[in-house]
Amino acid sequence: MLERWLQRLHRAEDALLAGLLVALLLLAVAQILLRLLFDGGLDWAEPVSRTGVLWLAMLGALGATRSHKHIAIDALPRLLRGGARRAAWSVSQLAAAGICGAMAWFGAGMIALEREAPVPFVAGVPSWVPMLVIPVGFGLMALRFVLASLVAPPADAETGEGMA
Repeated sequence: MLERWLQRLHRAEDALLAGLLVALLLLAVAQILLRLLFDGGLDWAEPVSRTGVLWLAMLGALGATRSHKHIAIDALPRLLRGGARRAAWSVSQLAAAGICGAMAWFGAGMIALEREAPVPFVAGVPSWVPMLVIPVGFGLMALRFVLASLVAPPADAETGEGMA
């Protein structure tokens, strides 16, 4: 039952990521065509595109942590075997969770500062709203790293061995 919910969540994340990428591409093409054909463009396209790239990066990073395809320093777990390997894996995942948790905390602080003196983003949306992706994204990555520390590590790509 839990596995089915996780699969649905993963498909929803992938669909959101793909939809955002398509929307950003369409916006860029529309902006180019409007500039070429009508010597103008959409005033809101530039800030929305910049923010969309931030969202795309954060959602992509979240997807990478899900499949353990993120940048990692994993030399020690590769050198160790058995229980020591498992312990090194857990420590590295918890360290990554701590870093992501700190980034979420600082991101929340940044949003609090932005809420004190908000400026409009586009169409009356305050500037702090699109920035919510930073604390939420890093918070979800921290959660993923904590959960990864509790389960068996993925198989070693070089040897095919499990890390447990």
